[in-house]
Amino acid sequence: MEAIESTPLTEQVADLVRRSTFGRIRNLEVEETSGRVEVRGEVRTWHSKQLALQAALEMLPGDRLRERIVVVGAGLQPR
Repeated sequence: MEAIESTPLTEQVADLVRRSTFGRIRNLEVEETSGRVEVRGEVRTWHSKQLALQAALEMLPGDRLRERIVVVGAGLQPR
């Protein structure tokens, strides 16, 4: 008999985002409020941001996800 996964959703999302971005996301924070999950952090490239977003979407439908990942690469202004 397998153990039932009891890790909170926010921890599962954070872990998947970390693994999918190969640790390239800094200051990662994942919070759930009113049924929506917000993912925040900083990355140096747009590609890393896309990897993080795709990872979160693997676990959550788009209407439950709020993404606040900022690209702060060399010479770029955060958006």
